Amino acid sequence: MRYWGRTLRDGLYRVEFHTVHGTGSGVVYACSGKLRGGNSAFAFIGSYSSTPKAIQVKVSTERHDPDPAFKPLFGIDRVTLTLSGQENGDMVDFEGTALQMPGLAFKAVLTRIAD
Repeated sequence: MRYWGRTLRDGLYRVEFHTVHGTGSGVVYACSGKLRGGNSAFAFIGSYSSTPKAIQVKVSTERHDPDPAFKPLFGIDRVTLTLSGQENGDMVDFEGTALQMPGLAFKAVLTRIAD
């Protein structure tokens, strides 16, 4: 079911994210309720669904590059984020937290690149 302003269209997205500890970026591909993506050091694996109020996302990170120069945004390599977002044209704005650090706010913007 599609809710206006509350859906994540299938396709490739640029993702930019931040906390008070820093920023990061990468890409994610959304397809049929699944999210897959990453950046130079971390893979992003998760799922999404639409509700009448928001796009709900649950995504986990996993380090794939052992280079210590790539610092994890949360200070640990594996986190699971729960996010809520709203579609705004070709962009989707998300806010949420990591289950491992519930008091630390996380924000992300997905910008559609291609189908």
